[in-house]
Amino acid sequence: MQSTRIPGARPGGQPNPVAEFVGGVGQGLYDVGEGTVAGVHAALTTNPVTTVRNAGRGIAAMINTAIAAEDTPAHIQASRAASAVANASARDIGRAAGKVAGNVALAVAPGAALSKAAALRRLAIARPRITFDPPQIGWVKETTKSKRPWKPYNDSAPGVRAGQAPTLMRTMPNGSKRPVKFDGIQGDYMVDRKWAVVNRPRSRAQILRQSEVLA
Repeated sequence: MQSTRIPGARPGGQPNPVAEFVGGVGQGLYDVGEGTVAGVHAALTTNPVTTVRNAGRGIAAMINTAIAAEDTPAHIQASRAASAVANASARDIGRAAGKVAGNVALAVAPGAALSKAAALRRLAIARPRITFDPPQIGWVKETTKSKRPWKPYNDSAPGVRAGQAPTLMRTMPNGSKRPVKFDGIQGDYMVDRKWAVVNRPRSRAQILRQSEVLA
C-alpha cells in the first residue's frame, strides 16, 4: 500500500489508509479465529451425522459456485476481479490479507505445535548419556614369542605397534597400579583377539583382569 501525503487536515475526515489497512488485517484475523472456534465447537458438540451433512452441503455449494464460474468467460472473471481490487478500500484489502495470513497460520500451526510437543516429550523421557574420559593408554614391550598361529593373528590386531602391547592401568585393592595388556586398539575401544576360547585358570584370570580395568 502506498499513500500520498495529504497536506493539512484530511478533507471530510478522510481515514488514514495505513490505519485502515492495519484495522482490516485485525478484522481478517479475528474472522478466521472466530470461524475456527465455531467450527471446533460444532464438531465437538454436534451430532456426527449432522456435522457430516453440513459439511456435504458446504462442499456442494462450493462445487456449484465453481461450475457457475466455469460458465463465465475468463476475461469477464478477470475484469470483475480487477474492478473489485481497484475499488477496494484499504480496510477491505487488509481484511483479505488478514484472512490469508490467518488461514496460513492455521495450516502451519498444528504441525509446528505437534513437532515441538514431540521434541519436548523426547527430551523429557531421554536419559542423560554417561560420559567418560578417554582411556589413558600405555604401551609396554611385548615379550611373548611363539610360532603358533595365534601369535600372528594377535599381532595383526588394529592399532598394533610392532613389539609393543597397549595397556590400561588397573587399580588393585591395596591402591597400587598394574598394567593390563591387550592386543590392539581401535579408537576408544581396546581389542583383544582370541584364536580359541578355552576354560583354563590362566585364561579366566586374564578375562577378569581385562573386565575389571575396562569397567
